[in-house]
Amino acid sequence: MSKETTKTRVSMHSDKGADQEKESSFAGMEQAQKKGSLLGKLNARFQDAIQEGRSEESLREARQEPNTTSRAVSADDLAIRRSKSINNPQRMTVPEGVLIEGSLSSSSETDVGGKIDGNVTVEANLNLTSSALVTGRVRATNCVINGFSEGKVECDQNLELGKSGKITSDVMAGNSIVISGEVKGNIQCGGRLHLTQTAKVTGNIRGRSVVIDPGAIFNGTCSMGTPKAQG
Repeated sequence: MSKETTKTRVSMHSDKGADQEKESSFAGMEQAQKKGSLLGKLNARFQDAIQEGRSEESLREARQEPNTTSRAVSADDLAIRRSKSINNPQRMTVPEGVLIEGSLSSSSETDVGGKIDGNVTVEANLNLTSSALVTGRVRATNCVINGFSEGKVECDQNLELGKSGKITSDVMAGNSIVISGEVKGNIQCGGRLHLTQTAKVTGNIRGRSVVIDPGAIFNGTCSMGTPKAQG
């Protein structure tokens, strides 16, 4: 009985140890599986969060880009640009030192500082600077002359001859003429003709109203009335 008991004890101890080993091994495997799945789940969630963050960032950038573009070039901006381009038409400039052999025509505001060996026709404002020289006829809507014009000068509206300006031909304007420089030719004005104190005129003058300041030099005849139309 003692031997059997001993064998039974040994057998029971052995089975219990095996069961414990199996249980511990199964628990370890289960724990490892749980641990692995937990890490896997955490890793998967982390990867998903990264992807979601990237997708949200890309969507945010995609949403912001059209807004930025619309702010940069909006309908209001385009309208402002168009209005500026209309209100400020392109300007023509002939700088000092440039020589043009032939006539010059322009439909925009024009500045001339060089020499033009021909006629100048501008359907807008014309500015002849102190260095400008025109050998032909000058025609413009409005004209300011501080340079030298050898040909006839005709302006639809207003003409202003600065102190440094000189004209060696006839002058005509529809509204007003202000002479502060030198003119060697006849002057006709459909409105007010004004000779300032620095004016030097050799020729006949005619206008609806004529004002001659003290100090102005005038050699010719003066008549009041509307200038006769030239054919």
